[in-house]
Amino acid sequence: MTSHYLFKLTLVLILCAAAAGCEPSASKKRAGSVNNNTNPSWPRPSIRTQLLKRLQDQSREQQQETLLAIVLGDEPNKLQHDALEYLSIMGPEASSLSLPLAEQLLVETNPSMVRKLQSTLLEIQADIEDFLLAATETANEQQIFRIVQTLGLLSASKPASLEFLTKRLSVPGRHDQQAACESLEKIGPLAHSALPRLIEIAAKPRTPLQGSPDSGHAYRESRALHLAAISAIAAIGANDEAIPVLTSALSGDPLSAQIAANALAGLGPRAASALPELEKLKAQNDYQGKAIAIAMAVKAAKQAIAAIKPTDH
Repeated sequence: MTSHYLFKLTLVLILCAAAAGCEPSASKKRAGSVNNNTNPSWPRPSIRTQLLKRLQDQSREQQQETLLAIVLGDEPNKLQHDALEYLSIMGPEASSLSLPLAEQLLVETNPSMVRKLQSTLLEIQADIEDFLLAATETANEQQIFRIVQTLGLLSASKPASLEFLTKRLSVPGRHDQQAACESLEKIGPLAHSALPRLIEIAAKPRTPLQGSPDSGHAYRESRALHLAAISAIAAIGANDEAIPVLTSALSGDPLSAQIAANALAGLGPRAASALPELEKLKAQNDYQGKAIAIAMAVKAAKQAIAAIKPTDH
């Protein structure tokens, strides 16, 4: 272990001990009059302390092997979480572990560990696009959902990845479509081939709030999917074909309206047809207690109007 990483690990340990009140004086205060034979004044080593001891005097390669064994083994989740944290600190130096970590991602049952595995794969700059795409051949729906999320987090850019995510926009479930939208939003301009399908999703009529026993749930799902599609269009870069759906979004919820107005501003004079709706948004006042959200949308509308209208001389 180099002094640089030893310092980092030791610092984390010290902070952990301080937060837990692990100094002898604090322990004695907690112990009070309890029998010291059954409750010693110095607490048992924390999980992070145990992990640090395992890594002590090991080479970098040995440390990585130890940490991987912990992540893949039958260890407490807290210990596995800390092992992933140390791999994240190592960054690209731990990229050789990308494949086994990606395999673990697909079979992990603990949701918090799934999120930690995804963030670790991002930190070590894992090159796992091909693995994830190959895994879709036999993956179940839960695994497919994780693959969609992870491709977005890793800013997947290979044509096969973009094609896969675009196809996911046409699956039946709104939740799955939303996940694909969110991943395409993270990828940004490279996902321009998905714009036609995203525009179709944004153009769909939204479920009304009333009308059926489960309309509340359907309404929230519909609104979330619409917002995800508008956000993806804006992140990728709106084209002329997106102007109608962006204009329609100006009269929707404040966040969608703000994102749509910003996207229209980027189109400049080409979005002149949106000016009437932008003027309506600009004139909005606070309603239903959404003062901040409305204020942000109004500000975006003003900026869009200034960007779209030709400057008078």
